[in-house]
Amino acid sequence: MGATRTVAKNTLLLTFGVLFGRALSALLIRFMTPELGKEGVGIWGSATDLTAILLVITNWGLGTLLTREVTRNKGLTGPLLWATMRIRWVLGTVCYGLMWVFVRASGYPALDTAAVLVTGLAIFIESTAMGCDAVLQAHEKVEHQSYSQIVSAVAYFGLGWLWLEQGHGLMGVVWANVVSRVIRLAIAAPLMFRTCGPWRADPDAPHVPGMFWMLRLGLPMFMATTFGIIYNKVDTVMLKNILGNDAAGLYVLGHRALDIMILVPSLFGFALFPAMARYGMESPQAAARLGERALRFMLVAVVPLTLLLTFTAGPVIGFFDQSGEFPDSVKVLMIVIWALPLQAANTIFGRLLITADREKAFVTIGLTAMVANVVLNSLWIPRHAYFGASWATIISVAVSTFMHLRWLQPSPFRLPLRRALAGPVAATAVAWGATVGLLRLLAPGWHASLFAMPLHGWLPFLGTFAVMAVLYVAAVALLRVVGRADVELLRELMPTKAH
Repeated sequence: MGATRTVAKNTLLLTFGVLFGRALSALLIRFMTPELGKEGVGIWGSATDLTAILLVITNWGLGTLLTREVTRNKGLTGPLLWATMRIRWVLGTVCYGLMWVFVRASGYPALDTAAVLVTGLAIFIESTAMGCDAVLQAHEKVEHQSYSQIVSAVAYFGLGWLWLEQGHGLMGVVWANVVSRVIRLAIAAPLMFRTCGPWRADPDAPHVPGMFWMLRLGLPMFMATTFGIIYNKVDTVMLKNILGNDAAGLYVLGHRALDIMILVPSLFGFALFPAMARYGMESPQAAARLGERALRFMLVAVVPLTLLLTFTAGPVIGFFDQSGEFPDSVKVLMIVIWALPLQAANTIFGRLLITADREKAFVTIGLTAMVANVVLNSLWIPRHAYFGASWATIISVAVSTFMHLRWLQPSPFRLPLRRALAGPVAATAVAWGATVGLLRLLAPGWHASLFAMPLHGWLPFLGTFAVMAVLYVAAVALLRVVGRADVELLRELMPTKAH
């Protein structure tokens, strides 16, 4: 199977599995939001984000690096995984203890404390499951990862909905999350052991990696991912501690669309990496060409999607909030969703840096973005509440993008950016401007404008969407954002007849 088709297949499987889970999670949020209110959503969101921070610390930066090392030497699958898991289990114990100390020192009420400590059990469960994911990706068995995600998502939704209906409230959702993660691990681990390996090291191997070797390998990425997750998730925890659960709840609901959509470029990056690692071993230029096309294709999809989500922020929040208790979440979503194209670009830039064995750059990148985010949140949350946190998110992600580019430029893996970055933005702007002009002539009653999409009925909305889609495809072609060579490459994704 060609590299492009492999990337497409892996991306499709990972995206389906995770987005299926996120869709069911979104439905559960819709059910729980009126039940829990702003305060309950704030407790749930801050517990989830605090756990996410400690989970990344526990992983010690060995997610993509474990995939890279297993891809390079599949004969060492067992020793690499075992060394990684020992590190994670030790760190998980330390992090859970720190979580307990933080909750006690912050004086959280009983419900907040219980929600945080139960949610925190995911530190052990999910770090183990993610080790299985890394090995499955390296062996290009991502379909097994998808199976575990789908079954886990169904369990989370079913148990969460059932326990909400039975009156267990917030803790019902929290325990449903823990049980679903146990189910995911119970599926992923046996499938990994059955389809991957070998699990014993070759006695003739010149070097068998151990725990301390993996600690040294992962240290730069550990620092980088720790800084990165802090700048991505600390805002919710800061909002809770500075302004209380209600402010955190409003921010969490507005931020959830970004959290869901950011998974698509992240999964694309995971699926792309094995192919990019192989290309990088052959030629930096070949890996850079693959990275440029991947970036361009991804932004062609992500930029207009971001514009659509900006225009439809009201209905998106309204889907979750049936009571009208979260009006400011709409403005939060309209701001933070513009981090999506930047994060999509960072995904590709990050994979190129790892392919170039320049993962030490992530320390500087993550530290710079984290400092920017924490400083801005400290200044803006007391003055502007969740809107300040939203703008801090955009600026800190932009800082991260700038730092990625700074480290890529001197390397042989640098890629041409003008077409990949400017092309999708220009095509989106031209297509939307043409859509508004055309609709003002042909359907003035729809009231289309440059800053608003018609949302007062299904016909105006779907009609505008259809016109924009057609004109966008034309703009992409006319501006040569996607050329003939790209179309030929896309044909490789299509199934071929066996000979």
